[in-house]
Amino acid sequence: MHNVGVLGGFYIIADWIYRFAIVNLIWVLFNIPLVFLLFNLLLADTMGVVFVLTGMIFLLAPFILYPSTTALFAMVNCFIKKEDVKIFHDFWLYYKTNYKRSMRIGIVLAVFWIVLLIDFIYVVQAGNSVLTYIFIVLGFFVFIYQLLVCSGVNYIHGRVLDLFKHVATVMFGHPILSMSLGFISIVFLYIITQMLAIFLPFFSGSILAFLSLLVFIKINPEEKHSSYE
Repeated sequence: MHNVGVLGGFYIIADWIYRFAIVNLIWVLFNIPLVFLLFNLLLADTMGVVFVLTGMIFLLAPFILYPSTTALFAMVNCFIKKEDVKIFHDFWLYYKTNYKRSMRIGIVLAVFWIVLLIDFIYVVQAGNSVLTYIFIVLGFFVFIYQLLVCSGVNYIHGRVLDLFKHVATVMFGHPILSMSLGFISIVFLYIITQMLAIFLPFFSGSILAFLSLLVFIKINPEEKHSSYE
């Protein structure tokens, strides 16, 4: 019986790894245009090319990245709730169902990131170290906010403004958990990009979604058993 238990544990772990890897690959597939632009951005050798490619990425993100990312979070949420899913079919279903709402969310967040990035570049060129650190900290909190927004899409229905308000309340109402999510996510991204880059196509987004949803559910225990509508 002990061996059965051990084998059962290995099966559960292998099943989770398989699900996370497959859904992440689907997410990457949906973001192929942005992956192509990002790859070219990393190879860019002039600032003009960098600005053009960065602008194209921000322009396309609300229509490609955010709808696919909310679908990814929805799928990982199903994994956490131990629901039976058909991974590609259900990913596509969530993608279609929430496309317009996710696009609106993406437009708002993309505009905010653009403004933040432009201001950051300006203060860096101006040599203002104090404002530079302030913008870095602000970017850190926006990163956390974005993760929680993608998590909240699974639970907070209705207007996008209501989602933004709820997530802001949750985030600033639980600063330790929220900042812990940010630090752990940044450490994870550093490790997977700098040391384990081979795993980027398989776990980069799904693990972040898992961590974010765990924190969101911890902060909102009443949402633990809510169903996706």
